[in-house]
Amino acid sequence: MGIAYLLRSFRFVWQHGKGWVILTAVLHVLSGLFPLASLWVVKELVNAVSDVLQGTGNYQMITVLLLVQFGISVLESLFRHLQTWMDKRMEVRLEHDLQKLLAEKLAAVPVAYFDLPRFYQHLDRIQGGVGRRFIAPILAVFDILQRSITLISMLAFLFMIHWSFLVISLVAAVPILIMQARFGQQRFFLMLYQTPAAREAGYMSHLMMDRQGAKEVRLFNLAGYLIGRWSNTYRKNAREALHLMRKQQGIDVLLEALSAFFYMASAGILVWLMKSRPLQIGDFVSIGQAVHGAQGSLNMLAMSLAGLYEEMLYIRDFFTFLEFEEPELRRSQQQTARQFPERLTQGITVEHVSFQYPDTERRSLSDVSFHIAPGERVAIVGENGSGKTTLVKLLMGLYPIREGRVLFDGIPVEELDEQDVYRNVTVIFQDFMKYALTVRENIALGDIERIDDLLRLEAVARETGVDRFVQGFEEGYETNLGRYLFDGEDVSGGQWQKIALARALFRGGQIMILDEPTAALDPQAEMDVFRQFGRLTENKTAVFISHRMAAARMADRILVMKDGSLAEIGTHEELIAQDGEYSRMYRMQAQWYTEEKQQLQEAAAWKS
Repeated sequence: MGIAYLLRSFRFVWQHGKGWVILTAVLHVLSGLFPLASLWVVKELVNAVSDVLQGTGNYQMITVLLLVQFGISVLESLFRHLQTWMDKRMEVRLEHDLQKLLAEKLAAVPVAYFDLPRFYQHLDRIQGGVGRRFIAPILAVFDILQRSITLISMLAFLFMIHWSFLVISLVAAVPILIMQARFGQQRFFLMLYQTPAAREAGYMSHLMMDRQGAKEVRLFNLAGYLIGRWSNTYRKNAREALHLMRKQQGIDVLLEALSAFFYMASAGILVWLMKSRPLQIGDFVSIGQAVHGAQGSLNMLAMSLAGLYEEMLYIRDFFTFLEFEEPELRRSQQQTARQFPERLTQGITVEHVSFQYPDTERRSLSDVSFHIAPGERVAIVGENGSGKTTLVKLLMGLYPIREGRVLFDGIPVEELDEQDVYRNVTVIFQDFMKYALTVRENIALGDIERIDDLLRLEAVARETGVDRFVQGFEEGYETNLGRYLFDGEDVSGGQWQKIALARALFRGGQIMILDEPTAALDPQAEMDVFRQFGRLTENKTAVFISHRMAAARMADRILVMKDGSLAEIGTHEELIAQDGEYSRMYRMQAQWYTEEKQQLQEAAAWKS
């Protein structure tokens, strides 16, 4: 399984950098031969010096060998620095391409995936230096190739001296290979285990650094609590990582002691050989260096293999994220998606729809049915948690419907082209986005392909009242909003609301949905927004959600949600006459507004 993902990553790297792969392979093969070449030069150089000292050699050979050694050193340095530059260049390219691949994956998955903690945790694990992590197993393979060439050449050299050197070197390699592979696996699984805690620590750190949270952190004196939560989580992860590292270092000491023992055994064999056969000083030095080099190559080979194993686990994690699928959360796939009706003639029908969010036990909607006629304006009201926003998500086709149907002119939403639905059904969500971009971009993001249509953009801004405060900005529609990226203009909640409304209007669409985005506004400002929404949606099918009953009176019909079910449906007058849930909420809010008005009058009288 791991090999399959490694080959897949190699194909990806090959497609994005054939030149890097070829040149890296050549450099590693040549670099693998340098130690043997250096060993031979040292052997010949020591023997040549010995011959000169004995009066049987000449200085010309020493000069040639020194020049060869100099050339090898220069080439080694050149190859090393060239490889470093090439790796960084390839890493930057891969970082861009892989982050783009991740972004495309995130843009393509259903919204329902973002309700799954395991989806976020998986994403967190593969984030951060993805280009470096992706190139690492490829480099590990080439390092293994280089170390193997060096090791084989050293072992061949030693084998020609005596077979026992080969046996000792191979026996010494076994425990090193096993322990390095085991620790590589343990490091990866520790990362998997620590991901949720690392996310928590990151979130606590974000709360302390976030501009929006800075006010409450100070107001409620939360710094000590948040720092404590962050510190405890961070230190817990650090203790676990250090425990594994301490364990690994202890084993490494034992392995190095074992290597030293085998080196001493090799030295004993070398001394024995000196007694049984004539050896020059250069031979003795080169054999000692070869034994030491073989053990060093074995250690490096073991580390490269362990690193390859660890990085293969990461690569597998990366590709399994790209393959992440929850069939139950995807819309039913149609071979040929149908186009959204050019103009609704029958309207929207919801038939016996029930819905339950993933990884939850309670239903958010239960057997909901109703019909919205073309051009009708419908209000959906109910207390928080009654299922209003969930219903909007299903109307948009953002979640798959397993029980019941949502139909547009009799066509089930899952049979319609997804992008066509989004073009025709425009929603202003309760938690609409406040982009740290220019005013022009904030509006044009509703239909980004028409971002240069300034005449339409300015017309929409006038209709929604955005132009009134934009005129006060020095750079007009090119003014940056917020201070997250640039030193831009801070606008009020009501002004952001107008921008969101302008974005939806710029989008167009036959159906417009206002999903209680005014919850943070005062009652009068909210009423103004709903009146403006009503004016802007003339001749359109409109749905607006609110927990305030006064706004619902502007609708042609009102749907009352309670505990995930459709409790009542009718006009304001009809629902008041029924004296049910709507009437109860209406009277309660009316009483609240009356009491608030009386309190304001009493306060004004007291001040006077």
